[in-house]
Amino acid sequence: MRDSTSKLRIATFNLENFDGKTNERPALKEHIPLMQLQLLRLNTDIFCLQEVNGKEAAGFPRRLLALDAPIQETQYAGFHRISTKNGDGTGVYNEHTLVILSRYGILESHQYKHHFTPDTFYKIVTAVAIPGEEPKAERISWKRPIFHARIGVGNRIPDVINLHLKFRMPTDIKGQKFDTYTC
Repeated sequence: MRDSTSKLRIATFNLENFDGKTNERPALKEHIPLMQLQLLRLNTDIFCLQEVNGKEAAGFPRRLLALDAPIQETQYAGFHRISTKNGDGTGVYNEHTLVILSRYGILESHQYKHHFTPDTFYKIVTAVAIPGEEPKAERISWKRPIFHARIGVGNRIPDVINLHLKFRMPTDIKGQKFDTYTC
């Protein structure tokens, strides 16, 4: 273990929908050795991971099963681990779960969506209106939370923020998006 008075090494890594789907190429078992090499090369004290997808297993809440394989047999297997939870708090998100792995103890964690700002409303003013429909203000919400943890590193307690900023439009707004990839 590193001396808690030394420099703290923090890394962030987007695993890009890492979940081991059966139709995914390359297959998870082919992807794991490559992922392990990348993770080991970073040799970090605190890891902020994005886009770790949850998997369902009969009788259990959704879990981060695919993440276990690449960290197995590495120093990260013994790290403390926390992740964002779905809306009812029973499991992780199906997609885009945020994870923090830490060599040091995690004292507390919180995930925020609309804790400091209320939901916002949007009324179409620039999109092509739907014939016969008067544009109404619709409630829109952040899709992804901000993940915050306080970590005990000797006599220091750094605040660690893990977030995944979505490219282009952060929330689907009717009439503003042509398809999944184009705004």
